[in-house]
Amino acid sequence: MQIGRRDLIWNYAATTMRLLFSMVVLPITWHMLPTEEVGIWGIFISLMTITSLLDFGFSNSFSRNITYVYSGVKELKTTGYAVAETSDVDYGLLKNLLLAMKRYYGVMALIFLLVFVVGSPFYLSSVLAPYSGNRQVIWLAWSIFGGSLAYELYTYCYNAILIGRGLVKRMMQVTILSQSVRLIVTVTLLLYGFGLISLVLGLLTGNLVNRMLAHRAFYDRETKAKLAKESATDGWNTIKTLAPNSLKIGFISLSAYLRSYGVVLIAYLYLSLPQMAAFTISKQAVSVISTLGLTWYYTFYSQTAQYRVREDIQGTKRLYIKGNLNLIFMFVMGGGALLLFGSDALRLIKSDTSLLCNPYLFLMLLFSFLETRQVMAKGTLIAKNEVPFFKADIISGVCSVLVLLLMFHFTSLGVLSLIFSAGLVLCAYLNWKVPLTLAKEIRLHGKDYIKVALSYLSILKKVKTDYHSP
Repeated sequence: MQIGRRDLIWNYAATTMRLLFSMVVLPITWHMLPTEEVGIWGIFISLMTITSLLDFGFSNSFSRNITYVYSGVKELKTTGYAVAETSDVDYGLLKNLLLAMKRYYGVMALIFLLVFVVGSPFYLSSVLAPYSGNRQVIWLAWSIFGGSLAYELYTYCYNAILIGRGLVKRMMQVTILSQSVRLIVTVTLLLYGFGLISLVLGLLTGNLVNRMLAHRAFYDRETKAKLAKESATDGWNTIKTLAPNSLKIGFISLSAYLRSYGVVLIAYLYLSLPQMAAFTISKQAVSVISTLGLTWYYTFYSQTAQYRVREDIQGTKRLYIKGNLNLIFMFVMGGGALLLFGSDALRLIKSDTSLLCNPYLFLMLLFSFLETRQVMAKGTLIAKNEVPFFKADIISGVCSVLVLLLMFHFTSLGVLSLIFSAGLVLCAYLNWKVPLTLAKEIRLHGKDYIKVALSYLSILKKVKTDYHSP
């Protein structure tokens, strides 16, 4: 498995496409939708993460174990890994893994639909109590949205298998095409006045295109021919093998959901829709920066897993340091631009919704940087098929909700309570403990950062010299 600059370039291109989608769609959304609908869309955004929540860690485990199989591993283990002695792919093992993925996500999609249908009348009716617009339109958008999420969950495995196989470039090409379709559909419907339904139909169309292309990319002629020669009868046993670590990762995902989106859903019961609209677009802007910061790291994540099963500490260390340097660069540049020009940009497009004030934005950026760095360190630890800190993660998620409720009841901090509830809880333990644990495990020191930084400078110097050479 070789992941190189082309994969990285295509990943940045895909990330840029997602950013372009936000840059084009969000201003139109803020300009054309009433502030109340912008606030309601924040609920939709929060529920988008339900697919990763019901995934319950299996996507990470499936993708990582596919990397193991393509690295030559002949046996999947509940904890740890079998060292790869050859690079030959065991297609029988791969077929069992693919069967397990299909069965798992089928069950999860059905569970999601059941919960969505039963819970919607209670939650959405409460949220729409003060809403002054057309509630039937919101209910229609909500129903289409639920169906789209169910389909996304049922086909969740396609992204995981492409990344696990190391087909990063192909996955990013699929992402660019599907995002382009989503952009065209969303903008066209918005301009024709379909409001919130435009965003939902755009999402559904993009998902359909994404899954179709991802399926074709993975099941090429050679792969289909070799899989056809194998029999898969061990799907449920494969799920049992992966379940312990997957469930731990699932609890981590649940905790992250509570910290990032669960508290937001609760906040809608305490804060006004205009207040939540300002928080929503600020959170989206900060999330874009965080996503850009993680792009380099996730491009090479399957290679990190490969280094783990081949016990290559130096390779693991190098990739982690480069990921950190890229993260710092993106937060300094992107965060600075958001603080300096974010509010002016919204005024330029005559948006009815504004960003939070700069002190609040700075706190969101700071807490997001620390959490993203911690996620990167945790991902490197998990790459060796062990899941540390899952108990601490669960506690942090519960504490974030409790801290938020206490702040709402005993303080008048308002939106600031949303920022502090998760940020302070994470800084109390996970944000410093996880990176420190990884640093000790891979024997990471300050001189290692300097060495990698100097290598970057030498590359830039070489590029500059080549550019000016006759």
